[in-house]
Amino acid sequence: MLKGNWKLIIVILLILLGIGGGVIYNQGIDNQPSEFIQEDSKDKQESQAKSKEDIYGLGIGDYAPEFNLENLAGEDIHLTDYQGKYLLLNFWATWCPPCRKEMPDLNEFHQENRGEFVVVGVNIGEDKEDVKKFMHSGGYDYPILLDRDRQVAFLYRASVIPTSYFINPQGQIQYIKRGLVTKEELEEIKQNLMSE
Repeated sequence: MLKGNWKLIIVILLILLGIGGGVIYNQGIDNQPSEFIQEDSKDKQESQAKSKEDIYGLGIGDYAPEFNLENLAGEDIHLTDYQGKYLLLNFWATWCPPCRKEMPDLNEFHQENRGEFVVVGVNIGEDKEDVKKFMHSGGYDYPILLDRDRQVAFLYRASVIPTSYFINPQGQIQYIKRGLVTKEELEEIKQNLMSE
């Protein structure tokens, strides 16, 4: 029985040593000069901002990366085919409820602004015939490109869908919308972009 008590005493001592070491360590941190902490905090914020840029990749003012994808008619389309026009590049999928919800607004925006703004949907990873049927059944007529291997979505860091990139006639990204976009937002974004 005495043997069992020794083991218990040793365990308790180890726990107390661990707690004591933690207290001493924390007191050492509290005694650091405040400017060191502020400088460290500033470095940490800059590092986090850089990490976000690395994660999200493209930002406002960046040139949209060139790509080529097949459209629903089987033609090879390049991003540069749209150069000289305002472009809304929308990443989506048929299984995505917010994507499906915004499509009537995208289609209406496309029909009303054909001369000024091109709406292009980039379908991610789905079969051409399935996408064709979906577009036909919904009565949507804006151009769709097929990113079957998801490489363009990866290039654009479209990790959330829907994601829309608004690109100016020179090929620069002017606005990024992650998540569902409404008709009202589309009109407001258009006015802001075209007034710049």
